[in-house]
Amino acid sequence: MRERMRTSSSAWLVSTIAAIYHFNDVNHKRRVLMITVSEPRPRVRLVTLDRPARRNALDLAGFRDLAAAWREVAASGAGAVVVTGGSDFSSGADLATFSADVAAAIRGGEPAAAVWADVHHALLRDVVLELPVVAAIEGICFGAGMELAGATDIRIAGESALFSLPEVRHGFIASGGSVARLPRQIGYPAAMQVMLTGERFGAERMRAWGFVGEVVPDGAALGRALDLAELIAGHPAAAVRGIKRAVGEGVRGTLADAYAVESRVSDEVLGA
Repeated sequence: MRERMRTSSSAWLVSTIAAIYHFNDVNHKRRVLMITVSEPRPRVRLVTLDRPARRNALDLAGFRDLAAAWREVAASGAGAVVVTGGSDFSSGADLATFSADVAAAIRGGEPAAAVWADVHHALLRDVVLELPVVAAIEGICFGAGMELAGATDIRIAGESALFSLPEVRHGFIASGGSVARLPRQIGYPAAMQVMLTGERFGAERMRAWGFVGEVVPDGAALGRALDLAELIAGHPAAAVRGIKRAVGEGVRGTLADAYAVESRVSDEVLGA
């Protein structure tokens, strides 16, 4: 069940995107996952994963809810967005139910491609938001949670945050974008160490490798991320979005391609 809630009593809450009560065929219990979108600062949206009992693990309904949140943010006219999970960013996909959820959806007549498209949209794998995304990371950032963080533009982490891609230990690969993206972000040897070992890495190590931009005291990541997002949102939108588009297109091609994109987008921004 999906509900929208509006309130004027708090400037933080713009809308509750979803409260999903999902019937699980495996354990016959109802669980709730809530993801909210709020506006804590002018022209800044905050996407919050709020399932603390499961350390923000995402089942299929949760992935779809997160994809819906990104669609709302994209249409909101905001200048920047922050994504967070509170005391834990996300423990990744809910392995206790995810496979069964996907199988049930396909048995129910949904095309497999459509199901996986929602998952990939949630992780910003095959979609690029025009506005910058800042991640505020505390606690654990594992699996799909780390893949989501890797799709953001700026990453702020609490000093005790832990990062891991443990998929290899379960017999599969990190297919939410990390195999393609992580070697470009932190270099081949570091990326292979993360993906092949499944080990946990601290915030300072990830900062040294270039995955995290800034490490702050525990509990301070969200405030710092909101400050950065508000600063970015105050700049001319055409320039901000042009920078993101030019850099994004550039890193996906050769250096010559990157120079060409840089020149083209610069001309477009100056002519706007």
